Amino acid sequence: MPASLDQLRAFVATVENKGLAQAARSLGKHVSTVREQINNLEIDTGITLFDRYPRFLEVTSQGEQLYKSATAMLREASLFDANVASILQGVPEKLTFAVDSGLKEPAVDAIIARFVEAFPHLALQVRTGDTLQIKAWVLEGVVDIGLIFNTLQLHTELSSEKAYTFGVNCIVPCSWDLPEQADTSSLLDKLQLSLSFLDEIGVRNADITSHRFMLCNDAVQILNLVKAGTGWGYLPNFVCQTAIQNEEVRLYQPTPDSISDWNTNLVWSKQNILNPAMRWLVNEIQKLPKYR
Repeated sequence: MPASLDQLRAFVATVENKGLAQAARSLGKHVSTVREQINNLEIDTGITLFDRYPRFLEVTSQGEQLYKSATAMLREASLFDANVASILQGVPEKLTFAVDSGLKEPAVDAIIARFVEAFPHLALQVRTGDTLQIKAWVLEGVVDIGLIFNTLQLHTELSSEKAYTFGVNCIVPCSWDLPEQADTSSLLDKLQLSLSFLDEIGVRNADITSHRFMLCNDAVQILNLVKAGTGWGYLPNFVCQTAIQNEEVRLYQPTPDSISDWNTNLVWSKQNILNPAMRWLVNEIQKLPKYR
């Protein structure tokens, strides 16, 4: 007769708690029930699992071997139950999540890590690209949901929700000789580095103030170029905050507060209803604080 899951739970709990009474408490059962389950498991397997002494039990060498198998079987059973629950809740088998390369940060990575724990049976793929790439991927069905910069205008086939707002800072190379008191007019003849999607969606004038500019599609690349003395730019504070603190770049604005706020959106195809996994991502990302 095959061992039941209840027998295996009683056996594992007794090994781990080193006694029937403690095992019974951990399982929420009577001691007599746990004792009977272990006795039946020994009868069914033909193996003595414990040496009995007046005041304690000691697992046998054969019991130690079966303990490893029992814990593995219980883990598999737990995963099976979780998978059944996921299917009943409408959780998909796989999901592709795209993040704008300019929005990559530890806070988003932490959400992805929690997502993997929350949906262990879902095959998650994470992609990065710029905002316009991600919108195209969603429309093509390559990506299920994407985190992008707010582009003001959205394709009619896309659904969206506001994700979060973040502050933007003005940074310059530490090597530049600029007035101590921040004066943006002193930057007009210097090369400004700007995110290319702003130009592609037609709002370049809202960002570029210098007479000379260079476009990049990656905020981290802009940060590295500022460090190298190539030019200056406006960047999300979560991208440049550490570099400012380490004096790798210089914060150049009248006050330490952000000079403006940018918004981000979560987008998905209107043809797709938000499933529980996608809704979980939306809810968690919307909890991100403005300053971090």
